[in-house]
Amino acid sequence: MSLLAGLPFGGVNPLGGGPELRIRELALDLSPLRAGGPLGLVLATRVLALLCIGLTSVGVVVQVYEQTRSSVQVGAVSLVLGAGLLLGFLVGGVLADRRDRRGLILVGSGWAVVTFAALSANAAADRPALWVVYVSGALFGFTEGVAETALTAVVPTFVSEEHIPATGALVTVTTTLGAIAGPMLGGVLIAGPGLATTFGLAAVGTALTTLLLTRLGPLPPTGAAPTDADVPPRGEAAPSDAGRPGVLESLREGLAFIRGSRVVAAVLVVDLCAALFATPTALYPQFAEERFGGGPELVGLLTTAPMIGAAVASLVSGWTGRTRHQWRVLCVTVAVWGLACLGFGLSPLLGFGLFFLALGGLADTFSEIMRRTLLMRHTPDPLQGRVSSLWLAQAMTAPALGGVLAGLGASAVGPSTAVAAGGALCVGALCLVALLYRQLWRETGESTVGEGEGAQGVPAGDGGLGSNSEETAAT
Repeated sequence: MSLLAGLPFGGVNPLGGGPELRIRELALDLSPLRAGGPLGLVLATRVLALLCIGLTSVGVVVQVYEQTRSSVQVGAVSLVLGAGLLLGFLVGGVLADRRDRRGLILVGSGWAVVTFAALSANAAADRPALWVVYVSGALFGFTEGVAETALTAVVPTFVSEEHIPATGALVTVTTTLGAIAGPMLGGVLIAGPGLATTFGLAAVGTALTTLLLTRLGPLPPTGAAPTDADVPPRGEAAPSDAGRPGVLESLREGLAFIRGSRVVAAVLVVDLCAALFATPTALYPQFAEERFGGGPELVGLLTTAPMIGAAVASLVSGWTGRTRHQWRVLCVTVAVWGLACLGFGLSPLLGFGLFFLALGGLADTFSEIMRRTLLMRHTPDPLQGRVSSLWLAQAMTAPALGGVLAGLGASAVGPSTAVAAGGALCVGALCLVALLYRQLWRETGESTVGEGEGAQGVPAGDGGLGSNSEETAAT
């Protein structure tokens, strides 16, 4: 079977024969929103929430640097926030598979209001306290990690099996919009009304998202519905969680499912390869100065280029919901990302470098859509929380480690060679993974949550999306 058969053109080879690809098939697929349900509300509030987080993230960086004039302090605040997020992801993954996910989302959103209001009051003080920023960052990171894990776990329950790919694209689009608009608007507000107003607007916006999210009904894990044994007789207290496994044991169950699921494991390994070897972001300042002879303004340009590619990818992502060979598309797009990093590292001119970064942002967005689609489709609902938390934890920590590796490479061979070598290593590692999981090249988009056993001996298909015996046999 040729590689072109797995490319996203609805089974039509665009290089010869068959009808031409229609332009409207490239447009963002909004069919999950037209189907009704709470998905539209969740995505709208997600955009607003990410916008508010973007305002705050820029404000915190500016405030800490203005008070300390130390990049080390800025990095320390980011580290504290990252540590809180990591812990929140891991704990949230367990809670999202046990508790009402709506409650977890509301707790995270409500605490964000408190955090942003505290930052606003602190910034308005005559002598802002740095410890308020650190404490707020740590606590916000934890609650945001819990809420984001619950939200990631609950989204697949809003849509039917056929709408999962398009839903993955819509979630990626909201993330891209927040990543672009939030920091840009934050910079304008900080330069105008100031830090206190910026944090205050973030608090008001987040309060609005919390109010909108209260319209959601209860969202318990579908595989965690109570049995007769779990429901106490009238007048008696409900049983405690004493018989349930602890957090670490629950996480081990999630890891056991990942090891037993060829699709989920392969997706996480591919994601890890790209994050570890092809992470040029940390080298932008050195690249701007040594390669292109620029300053901070050029760093901003390099940072913006992948976002432009991501925005373009979001607008023409309609085909992602129609491709049947998602694993192949994931491999191709990650390969393009690696080759784009290779091209950026070898670019003699700034224009070429920006082109390759934009191409990389486009490919990375398509690959994220495929990752989300495959993880949602092949993970049963009782494990969505834990699998989502482990993926989010990897997505946060692996790029940080990749940045360290890139920095070490740059100190040894220079930034250009380090970035180019990282891109080449990404492609090489991807080829190895594709070879190890070569049976997935026959994957045609059907749910495989029925394969193997899940945590606690529960078949992985229980609570899965659209899983049935015919789909399992076909896969």
